[in-house]
Amino acid sequence: MRLMFWIYRYIGAWAFTLVLQPVVLFYFLFHGEARRASREYLQQLHCFSGGSTPAPGPLASYRHLLAFSRSTVDKLGVWARPDLLQSVHFPKRHLLQAQLDSGRGAVLLGAHLGNLEICRSLSRGNPGLKLNILVHTRHADRFNHLLRDLALDAELELVEVSELSPATALRLSACVERGEFLVILADRVPVNSRGRCQRLPFLGRPAPFPEGPFILAGLLKCPVYTVFCTRTESGYDIDCQRLAERVHLPRKQRSEALRKYMASYVSTLENKARSAPLQWFNFYRFWDQSP
Repeated sequence: MRLMFWIYRYIGAWAFTLVLQPVVLFYFLFHGEARRASREYLQQLHCFSGGSTPAPGPLASYRHLLAFSRSTVDKLGVWARPDLLQSVHFPKRHLLQAQLDSGRGAVLLGAHLGNLEICRSLSRGNPGLKLNILVHTRHADRFNHLLRDLALDAELELVEVSELSPATALRLSACVERGEFLVILADRVPVNSRGRCQRLPFLGRPAPFPEGPFILAGLLKCPVYTVFCTRTESGYDIDCQRLAERVHLPRKQRSEALRKYMASYVSTLENKARSAPLQWFNFYRFWDQSP
């Protein structure tokens, strides 16, 4: 990643775009699982939207994969060239600013839709805005070292949360108390979730979503927002909405209460998929997962 960063900074995006074209074509031709996943998603969305989104087919799936490759270039771009942030449209910035001014942090729920890397980069050059990205991989330390090695002035840290232990909960609670934000991608069920998920209607068909992000928000007793960043013709559009002032999970109605908050998140996710149909980047059988 370090090499790609320097190539982008000193050669430019055109080099990556040029190289990615044949790579995407090769991937499209020889990666049947991704093609099938794309077609399934496009078909589901096309029916759900009443035909207002791209019809499924080889060309639409190729464009879908191409959009994913462009998002990879964008991820490098926002770190290598901070001036790109000038093309970010963030009409509800005041929501996060007010939360920041309150001195208490919050949970930000995103998804593998659009390019959340743009939102992460907002911590660069914004004093007081600290983002903690919760991930399920073991590469968090490597990424944190990379940011420091490249001298990127970003208040950003990846936090590995393979499981929600008491120690992890205390650490995250301390982050919120310091006024920091926790960013969680809430659309994928972790492999080690042990069945802690619920199936909710998504684009007209039940799909599994993890309970973990909402349980964590309940434990932290802090506000919860949804945040998405999608590419537009003029740049990037960040959409931020408050999902709940606080997640209340009564013991006797815990499952039902969880479902209410999760359904609100899924509804927002559906709306974003309709407005940016080719920026859904889950290239696997999303509805047929067996957590």
